[in-house]
Amino acid sequence: MTVRENTISIIGAGISGIICALTLAKSNECKKKTIRVYEHKNRVGGRAHAIKVNDHYVDLGAGRFSSGLHHNVKEQVKSLNLAYEKFPFTQLKRPQALHKSLKSILKNLKPLCDEHAHDSFEEFLTIYVGGSQAREMINALGYDSLSLPNITPHIAFDIIEKHPEIQGFSDNAGYEWFNLKEGFSALPERLYEQALAHGVEFHFGHELIKIDADSNTPTLTLLKDNQQEVTINEGEMILTFPPTAMSKLNCGFPQDWSNYTYGSIPLFKGFLFYDTPWWQDLDLADHVVIANNPIRKLYFKDNRYVFFYTDSDYANFWRDATLKGEAHYLQTVKELMADALKCHVSQLPEPSTHTYKHWVHGVEFSQESSPNHPKTLEHKKSHIISTSDAYTPHCGWMEGGIIAGTNAANTVLERVRKRQALNQEDCELAHI
Repeated sequence: MTVRENTISIIGAGISGIICALTLAKSNECKKKTIRVYEHKNRVGGRAHAIKVNDHYVDLGAGRFSSGLHHNVKEQVKSLNLAYEKFPFTQLKRPQALHKSLKSILKNLKPLCDEHAHDSFEEFLTIYVGGSQAREMINALGYDSLSLPNITPHIAFDIIEKHPEIQGFSDNAGYEWFNLKEGFSALPERLYEQALAHGVEFHFGHELIKIDADSNTPTLTLLKDNQQEVTINEGEMILTFPPTAMSKLNCGFPQDWSNYTYGSIPLFKGFLFYDTPWWQDLDLADHVVIANNPIRKLYFKDNRYVFFYTDSDYANFWRDATLKGEAHYLQTVKELMADALKCHVSQLPEPSTHTYKHWVHGVEFSQESSPNHPKTLEHKKSHIISTSDAYTPHCGWMEGGIIAGTNAANTVLERVRKRQALNQEDCELAHI
C-alpha cells in the first residue's frame, strides 16, 4: 500500500479519537503532518455525554472512575485540573439476605474459572451451587448481563471487580470512586481544546458510510451534513469505532480484521429530580439499593436527585416503557421504586422533572476475553487501523478509550518511524 505521509485521518471524536489525535499532534514525527478528525455528531465525547438539569450535571453515559483501576483517567483529570468529587455508591443499603455470604462464595469459586473458560457464568455457578442459587446470586449482584450466554466466568468476575456497587464482593472492596463535577463530557471537551491548540482539524457533521478496504487505493466515504459525499483515499486512516458500528459498514468486520468476535450489552439510565430530597428522611442519601425488580440499581445522590441504572433485558424493558408515553414511564418508575423501598406508592412524590437515556450498545467487548487481544486491529489488505475500548481490558470505561486512542497513535508512529528509517537508508545508498 502506498501511503502519502502528509495526512492522518481519524474517524470519530470520542475519547479514543481525540487522544489519538492529540498524541500524534504532540509527537516529533507528526509535526509537519495534517491531522484531521471527522465526527458524525456536532459534539465531541461519544458516550461521554453529560447534560445540565436543575443546575446539576448528570452523566447519561460514562459517569465514574476509580483511582485504583483507571490510572490514565486519573492522570488526565489531574493534569487538566478538572473538578471532581466522591462517587459514594460503594455501600449497599437494605441488602438482600444473600449479600452476607456472597463474597465468600465468589472467593471460593474464582480459582475454578480457568476450568470453565468457555462456559457461561450462569452455567459455571450452576455446576457448583445449583441453578436456583445461581440465579439468586446474579439477581443479588444487580447486573443482569451476568446471566447472558456470552458472559464467561472470567468476564463476570471482571464485571464484579470493576463496578463500585458490587466491588465489595471482591478483593477490590474499599476502592475509591469519583465523578467529575461538570460531568464526564468535561474530559473530552478539554482534550479537544488541547488538540485544537496543537493544530488538529475537527470536521463535524461527517458520517462514515462506506469503507473500500480491498482495492489498491483504500477509500473512506463520508456524508457531510447528510448531503455531500467526501472521500479520503490518502494517508493513514484510523477508525475509532466500536465493533457494532464497524459491522454495519459492510467492511468484512470482524473476519477481515480480527480473529476475535464481539458482543454488546444495552444500558438504560433514568434520572429523577424532586422539589425536596425525601430520601434523606429514609437515610438513603449517597447510598445504592439493589432491587429485585426491573429498576435494579437505585441511587440516591446526596440532596440532588435519584437515578437508576439497568442493563441487558431490563434496559430494553425501560426503553419500551418510554415508548408508551411519559405518564406510563413515570408511573412504572414510581411503582417499582416503591417496591424496591418496601413502601406504598402513595408515599412517593411526583418528580418535578426527569431525563433518561437508552444506549442500544452501551458496553461492547471481546467475547473471548483474552489478554492477548491485539492492541489495535488492522485490515488484512489495506492496513486501515481500527481501535476501540472493546479491544482493551477496560472495555466499557473511559480508561479503555484512552488506552485505545494511545494504542492507535503508537501504531501510526511506529509506521512513520519505519518509513523514515527506510527513506534514510535510501538516501544513504544514493550517496554511495
